[in-house]
Amino acid sequence: MDDETNVLNALRRALASIPASRLGGEELLIEMFTDPRTALERCEAVPFSLLMSDYRMPEMSGVEFLARSIASQPNVPRVIVSGFADRDAIIAAINEAQLTRFIEKPWNDAELKSAVVTILTASDGRSASTFASEASARHEMDRLELEDPGITEVKRNPDGSINLDLDLDQDLD
Repeated sequence: MDDETNVLNALRRALASIPASRLGGEELLIEMFTDPRTALERCEAVPFSLLMSDYRMPEMSGVEFLARSIASQPNVPRVIVSGFADRDAIIAAINEAQLTRFIEKPWNDAELKSAVVTILTASDGRSASTFASEASARHEMDRLELEDPGITEVKRNPDGSINLDLDLDQDLD
């Protein structure tokens, strides 16, 4: 769920490329919505395996949407995908919307797919305490990046593998 169609299209492209073999042989069926009320109506009609939403939207925040979805989809993992990463807002989202994961925009396709596969193949999803530990690790990565810019950057190939293309012409004296 996102209010921007191009973001939904990018998510669809990334997620549609997850092979069924990574999901226990099941094809990933993706439904996209730009209107939270329509999405909530659909949640009442159809069981979902995962709910994903942007944080900031004009009609209803992603946290409000995911919190309202609890009534019809109580045991479904919930994910926020957003460029807005205020610590207090994330903690509120964990508590209010029973958030399973927070994925920052812009996302890395390989990491997004890996997160979705992990969530969908886990027996019971991630707990809030696990998510808090991941948020703490992210905070530590941000601190390291401030101390030594570029230390946490990983170059990736289009397939998601790590690019180890080293400049061998560089003088290593």
